[in-house]
This record gives sequence, C-alpha cells and structure tokens, in this order.
Amino acid sequence: MAATTLLIVLTLICIGLFATGIPVFLAFGAWGVGFSVIVGGFPLVNTSVVAYEQLNTFSFVAIPLFILLGSFINEFRISNEIIKWARSWGGWLPGSTANTAIYTSGVFAAITGSNAATTAAVGEALTDDLEEEGYDPEFAAASIASGGTLGIIIPPSVLFIIYGITFSVSVSDLFLAGVIPGIMMMVGLSLTSSYISHKRGYGTVEYSFQLSNIARATWEAKLAIGAIVVLLGGIYAGLYTPSESAAVAFLYIILVGLITRRLTNPKQLLASFENAIILIGMIIPVFVTAVMVQQGLSFIGLQDVLASAVISLQHPWLIGAVMIVIMLISGSVLSSVPNMILVAPLLAPAATQLGISPIMWGVIFMIGDAIGFITPPYGLNLFIISGLTGIEYTDVARAALPYLGVLLLIWVAFFAFPELNFLAPV
Repeated sequence: MAATTLLIVLTLICIGLFATGIPVFLAFGAWGVGFSVIVGGFPLVNTSVVAYEQLNTFSFVAIPLFILLGSFINEFRISNEIIKWARSWGGWLPGSTANTAIYTSGVFAAITGSNAATTAAVGEALTDDLEEEGYDPEFAAASIASGGTLGIIIPPSVLFIIYGITFSVSVSDLFLAGVIPGIMMMVGLSLTSSYISHKRGYGTVEYSFQLSNIARATWEAKLAIGAIVVLLGGIYAGLYTPSESAAVAFLYIILVGLITRRLTNPKQLLASFENAIILIGMIIPVFVTAVMVQQGLSFIGLQDVLASAVISLQHPWLIGAVMIVIMLISGSVLSSVPNMILVAPLLAPAATQLGISPIMWGVIFMIGDAIGFITPPYGLNLFIISGLTGIEYTDVARAALPYLGVLLLIWVAFFAFPELNFLAPV
C-alpha cells in the first residue's frame, strides 16, 4: 500500500478516535507516531526538540501564571465587584443583565486571558440572576457563552502568547492589536443582546445610566481594575514584559487577598493551584502533540501545497472567502490550541499574499478561533455553559445563532479591511 494511502487511512482513524471522545492529545500523538513509521526520514526526536524549544521560552511562562491568576480571582470572589462595575456601564440598556454578562466577560477577559475561565466565572455568577429576571434560560446561557468568546481577544490572551511563540512575533504587539477587535466584538454582542431583549420583553430590572453610579462602582471594583492596570499598564509603560506582567499581577492578587482578608485559609491556595494545574496539564500535552502533527504536515509540504492552491484562485475576495471557510470549519471541530498551531501556519502564506501582516493575521485567526467556541459541533463555550446550567447543548447553540452572525460580520470586516484595526502595529 502506498505511503499516501496509509497516511489517509491513519488520518481517518485518528479522526474516528477524536469523534469517539478520546483526548485530543492521544489522537494527535497516535497520528504523529504513525506518521513517523510510514514516512521515512522523519524521526520523532525532531518533534520533541522543537516542542521543547517552544515550551522552554520566557513567553511561555506567562501561560500558567495567567491561569493561576484567573483561579485566584474566582477564589477571592472579586467577580461581584466586576459585575457591579459592568452593570453601571451596560445595565441601562434593554436586556440589562444580559448586557451585564457580556461586559463582565470583557473585564474578566482583560484579567484572565482565557475564554473557558471567563465563561465559567460569568456563568456561575449571573445565570441565576438572568433566570430570576425572566430571561429565557437558553438565551441567558447563549449570552454568557457568546460573551466568553472575548476571553482570547481582549488582552491579555493566552492564545496570543502561544501564537507569538509559534510565529516568533511580539506578544506585546499582539495584545495591542487585540484591543479594537475586542471592543467591537463586545459592542456588537451587546447591541444584539439589547435588540433581542427589547423584541422579546426580557428583563424585569432596569438600571439608569448615571455617572455617579459609574464612579461608585468603579471605586468598589478598584481591586479588579488595579489588576488590569498592573497587567497592561506595566507592559505598555515599558516596565516589564508580558511574562513579567503575569507574575506581578499574580503577586498583586495574592496581596489583595491578604489585605482584604479574602485569603484566610491555605486551602484556598491549594484549591486554586489544583484548578490551575489541571488546566495547564490539559494545555501542554495538546500543544506538544499538535506541534508533532504540524511538523509532520510541514515535512510533506502540505503548507506549500495548500498555500499554492488558495493563491491560485487569484481574486483576493475569493481567496479570502476560501480562507474564512477553512478557518470556520477547523474552528468548529478543533479546540483552540491545536487549531492555531495546525491551521494558522498552513494559511499564513496566503495571508501574506493578501498583504496581511503576521500581527494582523494572528488577530484575524484568533477572531475565527473565538467564533469556533460557539460553533457546533465543538463549541467549547456551549459545552461549558450547558454543563453549568443543565440546558441541552443544541438548545444553547440555537439560541447563540444571532450572536454568531454578528461575530461573523465583524470577522469578515477585519479580514476585508485590516486597516480598521488602527492599533495593530504594521
């Protein structure tokens, strides 16, 4: 049997394993080992060296620190102040609490850098409030899941760090380039929530827009706002790198917990470390085995073949449309880390041909990756909120369609007109 046929069979077997629910890293690892056996001249040691070199970077240190930061914020119950602050800004709109969930997601994203942490934290904090105020449970769950997509766009972002490591570009520049898309996504989701809430009569509690309320809520949320200032302010003031900012913010949260007496028991630290270690233990095996697959695909020249096929379409709009379809499909079936490591490099040459810089390509790809969080059949945020609320996955997915449509429009706009992101370094 020809090597090409064997590779196709191997790929189909691994897809089948993935479909059965086997952990992603095991399916990728099986593919990598099988590829090494079938294709001569591709020793697995090469993959381990590349993976080690990428893990053994200063930038990668920030990832476990950001995850720990999110765990401590949840443990110290800072979320209540964040919710009050978000409500002071968006609570006056139709669908006040649904909008509060979206704005709260934006603030959580600016602290934790993770969509999963954002969705879980906001879901636990606001699901009951939404249902008590008469929101349809499916719509409430969809609002929280959609707001969670901001987690990997609004800086700091764990995936931006991984992208920066993979493509050897500045993480600080990626963070800056994520600001405008993150704000546009948050506003788009908020307007969608307000429109649907107004049409359906959702929400029984109204809040007025008053500067005094905003000032009061801002003061009450000073500890959470301080974390954002420490994280991003220090980076762009040139005081420290993104990795160092994560360490400083981590120490800041520990001090906040001690000073405000929210950290009173060593078991709180142990619980936070335990949650963070579980998440880190999920990310690293997926990262390493995804690098294995990416190295294999590069070895057989698939990147050049795919880039040539896409570029041969010649018309920029047609090339862009094909790239969007590929990213939409990959984002709906792969989790964020392997999707970024495998697919982003494959399409990068085509993006370069369209005049898209590596920084802007990272932003465009991350928006597509974020959309994948509410796109079946994968839709991680849909699974998270479904598990928290007990609502059927398909019902949440159906209710999220209006949000999905708005995010798609924003994504296409940035793809077609990259200059909209005027903060993105050239």
